Amino acid sequence: MSVLSTTIGYLSALGHFWEDKINADLLRWNLFFVSVSLFYLIVRFSQLPPQVPLFYSLTWGEAQLVSAAGLFLLPTSSVVVALLNHLLAALLLRPTTLLSRLLLVFSLVFSILSTIALFQIIHLVL
Repeated sequence: MSVLSTTIGYLSALGHFWEDKINADLLRWNLFFVSVSLFYLIVRFSQLPPQVPLFYSLTWGEAQLVSAAGLFLLPTSSVVVALLNHLLAALLLRPTTLLSRLLLVFSLVFSILSTIALFQIIHLVL
């Protein structure tokens, strides 16, 4: 019974976490950027060549290329980072409010940069 009450306590803390206007706004903006990047990628997917550059930190050439479906890594990684950061921020809200907010802002910045990178890659190959 203690596992159930602990789980209910965590879920309750999560609900209270998103009642805060700043936390809710950061989540909404994060979801907005992920949605925009997914929508844009789906709309342009049929126009993309079979292979596109994604890994710019690798040496020039074929090592940088992935299939066009590999571009879905950008919005997917944004969602994963956002979910993990929001869950961690909800758990850390009471002990450290600053760290909680920094996690939320970092996930938003990550989503914005991921969206910009996706737009630039698509415009580069089209």
